[in-house]
Amino acid sequence: MVKNPYPEGTVKNQIFEKLKDLNWHCSQHEFSSSQPAKALQIMRQEGFQFEKIGQNWERRMFCKVCNKKTPHRKLISLKRERNLTRGNFPEKLKERIRKYYGCRDEITGGSITGRTAEIDHRSPQIRWKEKEKDWDVNMNNEEIEKNFMILSRENNLLKSRACEKCVKSGKRQALLGIKFFYIGKEEYEDIIGCDGCGWHNPKKWKEELNKK
Repeated sequence: MVKNPYPEGTVKNQIFEKLKDLNWHCSQHEFSSSQPAKALQIMRQEGFQFEKIGQNWERRMFCKVCNKKTPHRKLISLKRERNLTRGNFPEKLKERIRKYYGCRDEITGGSITGRTAEIDHRSPQIRWKEKEKDWDVNMNNEEIEKNFMILSRENNLLKSRACEKCVKSGKRQALLGIKFFYIGKEEYEDIIGCDGCGWHNPKKWKEELNKK
């Protein structure tokens, strides 16, 4: 019997229970969350491997229950390839970050309401080499700027997909379709890392692009 690695009552626990038979499952009616994309993204970052069709981690298939074509997901292995966990992220620090950025999406500059303003790491988890450190609730504003930004749910998912494609292809992905990198080139280089990519620091990227 395969042990579920996630706490009972969580979205990831429920998704794992469905997918552990390694068959295709309808995301629309078989998962308790109406928007499972974020939980599935984190599961991939934590090392679980899913079936990939083209650039998508899903397959559009006819579902007899929904009576239409819906996104289906399939876990292809119960073994994690990597296990780089997140550090402790105090709620007070999250509140400070939202207040510091005024709950504005860093890509669009638009205001985001309340907790739908998602705090995202500038460096994606898929690029981590070791377990994340615990974050200091009293970190200064310079450290906040260096490590975090605010994104809408939609843009957070777009960033995650761009970073996954970068890792797979070895080529950094263009923000807003503009192939401009203020440090380095399109090809990813370990010595540079994510610096210079618009997805890593949209604010700095826009500033440097305007100079051009």
